[in-house]
Amino acid sequence: MAFFQDLGKKITEGVQDASKKTTELIEVNKLKSSISSEKDAINATKIQMGDKIFAMFNAGEAIPDNMTDDVQAIVARLEKITELEGKIEEIRLASEAEKATRAAASAAAPAGTGATKFCTGCGAPLAEGTVFCGKCGKKQE
Repeated sequence: MAFFQDLGKKITEGVQDASKKTTELIEVNKLKSSISSEKDAINATKIQMGDKIFAMFNAGEAIPDNMTDDVQAIVARLEKITELEGKIEEIRLASEAEKATRAAASAAAPAGTGATKFCTGCGAPLAEGTVFCGKCGKKQE
């Protein structure tokens, strides 16, 4: 009988230990989550501080001397972005102009004269009677 009492006592202690460990793990995870939230809030505040300093610079206000190099680096990157966006616009305009030129040439050519036709999607030359463009796959009308 003592064996079963000892066994019951050990099982009860084991369940209590497991329950305590589970509770501790849950509490530790909650605390780690809170720490992570606080770190995220700190990072968001740092970003806001940087935005404020950059706004001060743009407004011509004095900024801390140790921030000047960082602000100049941002300005240089903004200029690079503007340059790259300009190149994208040039490519887009050139592509549109090429499509318009080819479409006009295709529309002006009389049917059946053997004149080259061009894709209405990408402007690639098409053979007579082509249904789908071999370059972009667009169905031709």
